[in-house]
Amino acid sequence: MPYATVGDVDIYFEVHGAPEAPPLVFIGGWASYLWVWFRQVPTLKQKFRCIVFDNRGAGRSSKPDYPYTMEMLAADTIGLLDHLHIKDAHILGISMGGIVAQQIAISNPEKVRSLILVATHFGGSNHVPIPDKIQALLVALPTETISLKQARDMRYKATFSSHFLEENKELMKQIDEWVQMHPAPLYAQVHQASATAGFDAEESLNEITAPTLILHGANDFTILPKNSELLAERIPNSKIKFIEGAAHFVIIEKYEEFNQEVMDFIDEVETG
Repeated sequence: MPYATVGDVDIYFEVHGAPEAPPLVFIGGWASYLWVWFRQVPTLKQKFRCIVFDNRGAGRSSKPDYPYTMEMLAADTIGLLDHLHIKDAHILGISMGGIVAQQIAISNPEKVRSLILVATHFGGSNHVPIPDKIQALLVALPTETISLKQARDMRYKATFSSHFLEENKELMKQIDEWVQMHPAPLYAQVHQASATAGFDAEESLNEITAPTLILHGANDFTILPKNSELLAERIPNSKIKFIEGAAHFVIIEKYEEFNQEVMDFIDEVETG
């Protein structure tokens, strides 16, 4: 299995696409792992060298039990690029992964050809927080009265549109299998959440020099779309697009439109 040793952790990764194609790095969100990109890689690998990996604390990567920071998560990504001898890349992150991507663009601008921020925020006291009811669903755990499956279903209700869940029951069964395959232990979920809660890039966003695309599901009730508007106001050389009919997992619900937006943007960057 392909692993990159970065400091004291082993990062599991996969590379898809031609070696000479422009590199595109995907950074997943809280408690998830690289399965989430199943609707991106098959299409985007035809044009780009797609690098997908599991953040520390998730999937098949190391899950150390000590506090994480965004600087650590960003360094893991940079270490993976160095392991693959990639000088710079297009960096795409969703949710917590979008926060990691911001950290990379601020601390290692030379590594970022372009930045694609999906359903994310800049942290601190001025972002729009996750509504309390949704937060409760996101952290649902099995109890004496709630089964493991019921807890997972509660989490899905926080990240997918109700109509999508109703119309895609077979797909959700497959997703449920993937989620169960490499579950993040509770302590690692806490460490990732704490790293996210401790992040505040608002005052540093004007330092981002990479061309930036901001994408958000128009019906995202988890990371509210206003957050993307706030990002676009603060990041120079950025543009924003809301994708109609999608909730938080816009990369799955409206993947065709999402993929096209990404391809068009990177093509524009690559051609200058």
